[in-house]
Amino acid sequence: MKDLQSWPLFRLSLAGLMGRGSCWLLLPGALLFVWIAPLLTPWEENPQILQPARAQAAWIYAWVALFTWLPFQASALGQRLRRDGMLEHLHAGGVGKVHQCLQLSSALWIWMLAIVATAALVCVTLTMPKRPEEAQQWATLVLQYSLVFSLCAAPLLLLAVALGTRTAEIIAFLLPTGLLFCGLFGAAWLAPILGGAESNVLKSLWVALPHYHLADLTPRLVFKMGPLPTADFIGVALTLALQGAAISLFGLCLFRTRS
Repeated sequence: MKDLQSWPLFRLSLAGLMGRGSCWLLLPGALLFVWIAPLLTPWEENPQILQPARAQAAWIYAWVALFTWLPFQASALGQRLRRDGMLEHLHAGGVGKVHQCLQLSSALWIWMLAIVATAALVCVTLTMPKRPEEAQQWATLVLQYSLVFSLCAAPLLLLAVALGTRTAEIIAFLLPTGLLFCGLFGAAWLAPILGGAESNVLKSLWVALPHYHLADLTPRLVFKMGPLPTADFIGVALTLALQGAAISLFGLCLFRTRS
């Protein structure tokens, strides 16, 4: 494994993010949201809904962070370092574009994984079922959720970083969040129209759409439906991985070092 001294952009970006107050409010904010949000439900009438409500709140917070704070920081980071000439300076020193993009993205991925770990810890501590067989299934589902969420989030953050080096910050923020919204909500709305269409063009359009709705396993947590079957989980993970690879390659092509 390469020494961190060979990753100057990663260390610089991570230090910059850690110096922001919003970073340190992000994780405590998740715990506060998980504690307060379920209290808005009629849990006093049915205390059994409190545990799944907290699990739901934990992952809702993760999705909200992926819609807001994470892509905003990614786009701002890419634009700021490109504008200051840091990327061009390192490129002249022999650090390639792909390596630079991965370093910047890795600083965001650490915070993304911290949010995922927080949501997972809430699920396996505060909301873990008491029966051993249910607890095992619950832990497996939480692990599946963590993996598929990460497969969604990591390429989108890389894309936001790359767009930040090429275009305005607001555009670099809106494009990944637009893709996320389309994949999480739009795909479900368009499924009856495109998914069952006879036209090959419409079917191809359906396949090309991001299918992030597959990664939203919150209903399985809320209704305690258990983990996805192995074959289904592998299919979902491969679909998201292939889409993520396409988005990542697109982002690497867009990444620019010139100030």
